[in-house]
Amino acid sequence: MLAVAALVAGCGDEPAEVPRGAAGLSAPAVKLRAELSAALSARVWLTAFSVRTTLVNGARSPTALAARRTLDAGSKALASRLADAFGNRTASSALVLLRRQDKLWAGLARTRAAGKAVADIGLDENRTALAELLSTDDLPAAELREELEPADASLAAAVGAVATGAPRAPARTAIAALRATRSAATLALAAARRRPELTGGPTSPAAELADLAASAFTDSAYAQAATDAVVVAGATRGVRLRAATRTLDATTDTLGQFVASVYGEDAGGRLAALWSAHTVAFTDYARAKVNADAVVAQRALVALKRFRVETLGLLDELDPGGPRRRLSTALTRHVDTATAAIRAQATNSPKLGSRLLVAAKASRAVGRALAARFARQFPEKLPAD
Repeated sequence: MLAVAALVAGCGDEPAEVPRGAAGLSAPAVKLRAELSAALSARVWLTAFSVRTTLVNGARSPTALAARRTLDAGSKALASRLADAFGNRTASSALVLLRRQDKLWAGLARTRAAGKAVADIGLDENRTALAELLSTDDLPAAELREELEPADASLAAAVGAVATGAPRAPARTAIAALRATRSAATLALAAARRRPELTGGPTSPAAELADLAASAFTDSAYAQAATDAVVVAGATRGVRLRAATRTLDATTDTLGQFVASVYGEDAGGRLAALWSAHTVAFTDYARAKVNADAVVAQRALVALKRFRVETLGLLDELDPGGPRRRLSTALTRHVDTATAAIRAQATNSPKLGSRLLVAAKASRAVGRALAARFARQFPEKLPAD
């Protein structure tokens, strides 16, 4: 966040040929880092989702099987980004290790749910193999393994919290997602040093902004789903719902800081207030679907329409005359896909996993639209080098 906030201070003298603004956001290395960050974050959330669904519904239930397929889709998405970075052969081997890791997390969850002590189940060995596979001359295996270890430790804590039904499970998952994204810059930088065609700097101001837009909006989508899951399970109050809501609020604060880094604290606070109100509307919609309350459901949908209008109005105020079509379309798609995911949650549908993937993608599109509008308005702040 500090790196993004520094954008407003300017970036010194840069060569004229360095891509800036929208071109900077589109630089291959910049996009690679953002996509890696989103894939790393999503896979953490999908691990928690798969574990929870399997334990609640039974390993062979349609919803659990679908949840594991969704997690596998997340692993494939990460492998695809690794293919962009290190080539198809390396990515193919990485997918084997990622799938093995997914099974190890499931085993850890079963052990914790049974109240048994956790022994070494192979996570360290798998992490070492992945680090060795992705290592380069500029990125030694030992260094990468050390960087990946905190994320694995955090995800182990999150999986344990999910398995034991701890209220802090969403917060633990959010922490694990944050730590997982920290390796995105390292991997993108190593890839850019090996492949000259990956132009643009993975640690440039453009890359910092694109990364934040990708990871923050991914986290928001999945934190919303985690909160709605608590509501669908029947909670109307209590420590479990409060803990999930606090985690969702924390992701909202990050989105507010994203806008504040560009337009200042007042604008960031206003965006955060709008986003917070719309997360409440989503939660109300989830509760209404569970209770078959058409009146409350319609009221929530009206609030979500108001959110779209007021968000567009805020950006028009901050960027007078700026393009609004892309952001308008992204906001509409975000609302539509999130409500579809909620309906799947409310009915315990096997389609939930695929709906979550679509909703997270739509949420990231909002982040990209905001970043693109900022880049058009202040291109000098976003060199890709």
